[in-house]
Amino acid sequence: LKPPEPRSGVCRQLAPGSLGRARCQRGCLPSRDLSGHTPPPPMADRGRVGSLVCSCKSAAQKEWRKAHEAHRQRITQVQPASDMTAPSTMGMVHFRTNLKRERLLEDRYMEIDRENQHLLKKMSEAMKKPNPYILKPDTDKPASLNRNARKADLTRITHENQRMLKAIQSTKPVYDAKKWEEGFQKSAVLLKSVCAYPVITRMPRTASSPSVLMTIEPEAGAGATGGSASFAAAEQEDNKHVLKEGMRIGEKYFLLEFTTDGRALTISAYDGDSQTTLELVVKEKKHRQLYRELNGDYSLMAARIRVDGDRLMVD
Repeated sequence: LKPPEPRSGVCRQLAPGSLGRARCQRGCLPSRDLSGHTPPPPMADRGRVGSLVCSCKSAAQKEWRKAHEAHRQRITQVQPASDMTAPSTMGMVHFRTNLKRERLLEDRYMEIDRENQHLLKKMSEAMKKPNPYILKPDTDKPASLNRNARKADLTRITHENQRMLKAIQSTKPVYDAKKWEEGFQKSAVLLKSVCAYPVITRMPRTASSPSVLMTIEPEAGAGATGGSASFAAAEQEDNKHVLKEGMRIGEKYFLLEFTTDGRALTISAYDGDSQTTLELVVKEKKHRQLYRELNGDYSLMAARIRVDGDRLMVD
């Protein structure tokens, strides 16, 4: 909207010395001042929309919240213009109970009960009657023409089966598992007697065959040059040395010596400072278990030795 244009002419109600945007009571602007110059057009108030009621923004928000709460309170206290309560005539009996509908429901229930009784009577009569779809056996004809022959065949087959069962149970087997076990035990005893080292009959697939047995070099001056001579010398001695080395166990240095007769393992640890010797005898079962775990490497077995007081222990 454009502001109203000033009226032409000079308003007589203006004071003789009024300048700028001075107006009269009718809103007229002076066309010229006393010096004869035309005043500039009035400018709109750009920074204000409406009238300022409060001095700051927080005070304006406080006044708005106060007016809003008063408005909400007035709304809660408003009374309806029309009466929405139930009329007093609704308390009459014919409004609360529909006798016509109850009579119709009672007649329907009586009809359903009568039809159920009629259906139950029909079902009981149908169950008492014989079933016409079941064929009765003819009792006048014989059950079978060859009954005696079939009975005789069944008896003969039963006797034959009993005879075969008795023959199977009384026949001795050709292969005797007990003799096999005894032969295996004898072979194991012979194998242990001719071997100088523990016998490992079952090795894991990852183990190699050369790691099972370790040959001992013949002593100097023995005159044995071949494998047969070393084998013969090994048979002459009872215990064979499989490891000799020095090792620090805990805070002391020991000289370890491993000897075996093919079954048990004897471990000797000599302490040079105290001039004492500690011995440990590993039984055959434990010896074989350690031998399998370490793949025949006695140096790894020596690494498992520890001293507990005055005793040697193998972990």
